[in-house]
Amino acid sequence: MLPFSKIRSILLLITLVFASEMTAEVWETSVETAFNKAKTEGRPIFIDVYADWCGYCKTLKKEIYPKKEVRKEMSKFVLLSLDGDKFPNLKKKYGVTGYPTLLFLDKNGSLTEKIAGMPDHKMVIKTLRSAYSKRDKEVNLLAELEKDPENNLLLLKAGEYYFEAKEYKKAADYFYKSFASEDPRMPENKHKALFNLGLSFSELKNWEKAIKTFSLYLDKFPTGHSKAVLYYRGGAYSSLGKKTEAKEDLKKALELSSDPEEKKEIQDLLNGL
Repeated sequence: MLPFSKIRSILLLITLVFASEMTAEVWETSVETAFNKAKTEGRPIFIDVYADWCGYCKTLKKEIYPKKEVRKEMSKFVLLSLDGDKFPNLKKKYGVTGYPTLLFLDKNGSLTEKIAGMPDHKMVIKTLRSAYSKRDKEVNLLAELEKDPENNLLLLKAGEYYFEAKEYKKAADYFYKSFASEDPRMPENKHKALFNLGLSFSELKNWEKAIKTFSLYLDKFPTGHSKAVLYYRGGAYSSLGKKTEAKEDLKKALELSSDPEEKKEIQDLLNGL
């Protein structure tokens, strides 16, 4: 017969293993809670985007996720399960067009991997491992920039990274550096950097800088994303109470738009002025 202390140790080990397995199955249902948890714990995020009517989504949860190898890899992530139809903004941000869609993000919410459609357990394991290897996307990006600080593509990517993480001041700094860079390798990135700089100022509610940036964009790139620029500059004018300028921009954006939903959104803004 085993001594009591030995039995207690075995029971404790079983309890710890069981607890560890249970942790892998704790799915958050709040985006805010999951993202805060990821930042606090420094862990990447795995989002299962489903719909109640989706049969494959049910199969994933009943047959794929419970597999031991899958659970082992999932335990390294903050798990988030969302009904996609209730989160249209998230669907738009990460390009979710059907169910199931599996999203793999780093701790700041930057997308590293994505599975659209029904995967088998091997694909889920492979993608989880790949996503986990990219969990330090910020560190890797900054290390690349340290080696090539004038690379306007890397500067643009850094801006996009911080924009996704909602660190808009950092995003603005990198977008400006990308636009101002004299790197001759990829001059086409300048218009993207300038447009995103305007968006960053809008998110920071620095309306005057947003207007200046979008005006510069229209001056330098008149054949670029003029519809979107006019829309956002119109919104910035509106926020400053400059209704005449806002109406002028929004009317031009309305004329350039061919999408019914987009036209309705612009018209609603105009009606509210």
